[in-house]
Amino acid sequence: MIASAWLGQNRSARRSRWAPVLEQSSWILPFTVVAEMRFGAAIAGWGSRRTSSMERIIGGSQMVPPLQEVITAYVDLRSWCVRSGHGLGGRTHEADRWVAAVALAGHLPLASDDGIFENVDGLQLVQP
Repeated sequence: MIASAWLGQNRSARRSRWAPVLEQSSWILPFTVVAEMRFGAAIAGWGSRRTSSMERIIGGSQMVPPLQEVITAYVDLRSWCVRSGHGLGGRTHEADRWVAAVALAGHLPLASDDGIFENVDGLQLVQP
C-alpha cells in the first residue's frame, strides 16, 4: 500500500506522510508486492503512462525473490502466527506473510500502515 502511493498523479495524504522517511531510502520490494502491483494495474486496465510509472518504481527498487532464507522465515512466521493466534496467520494475509518474511529474513525494517504487522516477534516496523 505504501509503494502504491507513489503511483498517482496527485500527491496523496499517504505519500505526503511517508515521503520524509522513504524518499531518502533505498526501496526493497518483496516479489509479492511487485506481483500485487502488476496484478492491480492489469485488473484496473491502466494505460501506458501509469503502467510506465509503476515500472519505473519497480525498476528503481531491489526485488527480493523467494530465496531459501525467505521461505524459511515464511514457514517460521506462519507457524508462529498459527500457534499464537496472531491475525497474520489468517487465510486472507498470504501476501502479507510473504512481505513480513522478506523483512524478517533480510533483517529489514518494514514500512506499513497496516496494523496486521504489529506485535510480530522480530519484525521491525517503520512509521512516518
